[in-house]
Amino acid sequence: MSVKAMEARYRVRGYDCGYGGPFKPFSLANFLQETAGDHAAMLGIGMEDMFANGRTWMLSRIDIKVESLPQTGDEVVVRTWPMGTERIFALRCLEMMNARGERLVGALYEYLIVDMKTRHPLRPERILDPAMKADLPAPYPDLKPGLHEISAFEESGFADSFKLIASPRHIDNNGHVNNAYTIDWLCDAVPLSERENGGIRRIMVDFVSEIKLGDLLQVKWKKRTAADLRSKAEYVSLLERDGLIVGRGLTQWR
Repeated sequence: MSVKAMEARYRVRGYDCGYGGPFKPFSLANFLQETAGDHAAMLGIGMEDMFANGRTWMLSRIDIKVESLPQTGDEVVVRTWPMGTERIFALRCLEMMNARGERLVGALYEYLIVDMKTRHPLRPERILDPAMKADLPAPYPDLKPGLHEISAFEESGFADSFKLIASPRHIDNNGHVNNAYTIDWLCDAVPLSERENGGIRRIMVDFVSEIKLGDLLQVKWKKRTAADLRSKAEYVSLLERDGLIVGRGLTQWR
């Protein structure tokens, strides 16, 4: 028997948009992860259930496609469902719709199940019920998390954007920086002057390594120039700690 999708309703507040600005990537990430967490708890595989068995969820790779974003005062529905497992990943789909049921955002998230003591990933098919997936397609057929094949990350030419220190407000129950901050920083790496009309249309992130309290991070960016770009405003960004990459991002702007 397949699992049913879960829906959660939210009202977009002023702080989600910077009081007059566009809906933030940070807010989008929080809306999505909150709904995913609630559904996992409903299925008996939430964070508390994982902690009780010495395990935890860690987000590894994401691909988010954006058609439009809500504004302050709008009501939205976030819908989510599990998609089974693939290699070391547990897959989950998410989408955000407006009050008329029109899709605004679709995403595919790939999670790791991690042993809390060793911090090593575990095989998800040995832990999750194989029937724990929905008989539903992904929101968009071209969603494909993972940036390891993009050569731009191996090339030079990155420009410094800003530096920051991972502070207590950034840390979640796993003892590391929450994914919403990582997503936000990788989007913020791209200067405002480079963002065409300013609207985000694609966010892809690889969470390469855990970022811990007190880590000093250098945020960098570079415009892609390959001939196969799907958007003329497409950028890659990096989070580095002591010269080592801890997060990779690809963003497209309208």
